[in-house]
Amino acid sequence: MSIEPARLPAWIYQQSAVIPYRWRGANLEILLITSRGGKRWVLPKGIVEPGLTAAGSAAKEAIEEAGVYGETAETTLGAYHYRKWGGTCDVEVYPMRVWTEMADWPESEIRRRRWLPLSKALDRIEDKRLRKIIARLPDVASPASKTEAGGGQRLRQSEPPRLIYLLRHTKSSWDDPDLEDFDRPLASRGERACETMQRYMALADVHPNLVLCSAARRACQTLAGVMSALGDQALVKHYRGLYLAGPQAMLDRLRRTTDDLSSVMLVAHNPGMQSLAIRLTGSGNEADKVRLQEKFPTGALATLVFHGRSWKDLDTGTCELHSLVYPRDIGKIHDTIKDKKSKKGRKGK
Repeated sequence: MSIEPARLPAWIYQQSAVIPYRWRGANLEILLITSRGGKRWVLPKGIVEPGLTAAGSAAKEAIEEAGVYGETAETTLGAYHYRKWGGTCDVEVYPMRVWTEMADWPESEIRRRRWLPLSKALDRIEDKRLRKIIARLPDVASPASKTEAGGGQRLRQSEPPRLIYLLRHTKSSWDDPDLEDFDRPLASRGERACETMQRYMALADVHPNLVLCSAARRACQTLAGVMSALGDQALVKHYRGLYLAGPQAMLDRLRRTTDDLSSVMLVAHNPGMQSLAIRLTGSGNEADKVRLQEKFPTGALATLVFHGRSWKDLDTGTCELHSLVYPRDIGKIHDTIKDKKSKKGRKGK
């Protein structure tokens, strides 16, 4: 896919990858996977996800794309760059000693994997800069036992943080003066904004476990317009009580989320949405915090990270504002995004 012009939030271009490795006697082996098109051999790689370190996000990609668990070094082995989406993606690469392989994994239907000796793995990698990074692996991948894995500090797999997505409905129509406010549909501009945000959400891996949506027509149509990006794992609930709800009512609804769910999307209205986002935000991206204070326009999506143990602990200042995206922030996406995330959902992510 391609995006033109290069008008995407900066965090989209920050990526991380892992070099999954194992020892077979004295032989060091690297696990490579095929690209989604199946034509190239690559490493597990993806955008650094909200609430995760670069190393932690890379380890998550290893599970999803390659079906392997292990211990990931907290220190990068190097970084390389490549052009994509009209900009430059910066990729930090982390060694990961593999302990467990899954027989079935989220992207097993669209990728193959293969263990190769280091020299043969290097021959399969096209990017020269990445080959140089992989060639450094023997310096940190000492043939230690599982209990004394060398190479510096290690990052063990951990539970992902809780994520909150606050989506204001897109632009609604005032063409019919006889309609009640509750029944107003989206305007043409709102429909176009839905298409833009749908593509952004697919790219940014926005996949809430639960969607709480106002029952107002414009909110329901907004959700329908982006739903294909959210995957089929999301449980959707519509509430009339979210129609023009204030921040306290929305906060109370979020607090009732069961703790087995790690991510929630709220689709509702202003001024409540902006007030709720400001109330929850205690830290995060400073530029977006300033924008949040100034404006929360139709179609805006705020992504918040909550590290609390329970949704009941959600309160004023307990969240980090990861990003605030307006439809106008996103460049035009020409090609259809191949939504690998929906496959993840079907595989029981």
